[in-house]
Amino acid sequence: MAKKEEKKTSKVMEILKTEYPFEGMLLAFVGLLVLLLGVYIYEARVLEITRTDWAIFSTPLRIQLFSILIILVGAGAVLYALLPFMIPGFKEMNRVSWPTREKMLNHSGRVLGFILFLGLIFVIYDAIFNPIFSWLIGVNNG
Repeated sequence: MAKKEEKKTSKVMEILKTEYPFEGMLLAFVGLLVLLLGVYIYEARVLEITRTDWAIFSTPLRIQLFSILIILVGAGAVLYALLPFMIPGFKEMNRVSWPTREKMLNHSGRVLGFILFLGLIFVIYDAIFNPIFSWLIGVNNG
C-alpha cells in the first residue's frame, strides 16, 4: 500500500529540484537571453546577419525562419524553467470555487461604479483646484 501512495515524479526533475536548484533559474535567464536574441534577429534593426557563408543565412526568409526557431527555443526554455512553479497553480485551479454569473455581474458592476465614482471625484477636484492653481501661478509669475 505504501508504494501506491507515493507520488510518481520524473527522476530528472527530482534530481534538478534537490541537487541543482540554481540550474532552473539559470535556464530561465539563458532562455530569456536566447528569446531576446531571436527577436533581435527577427527585427533586424538591432542585430542583423549580413556576412556569412552558411546556407541557412543565404536569404532573408531563411534568416527569419532561423530567428523564429531561436524564439521558440528560448520560449521553450523559459517555460520549462518556470513549469515547476506553475504546476501547483494548475492544481489549485481545480479547487477554486468560481462565482456564478449573477455574482460576477454584481461584483463587476460594483467595481465599475466605484471607478466611475472616483473618476467623478477627480473631475470635481480638477474643476475646483485648476482655477486656484492657475491664479496662483499667474500671481507668482506676474
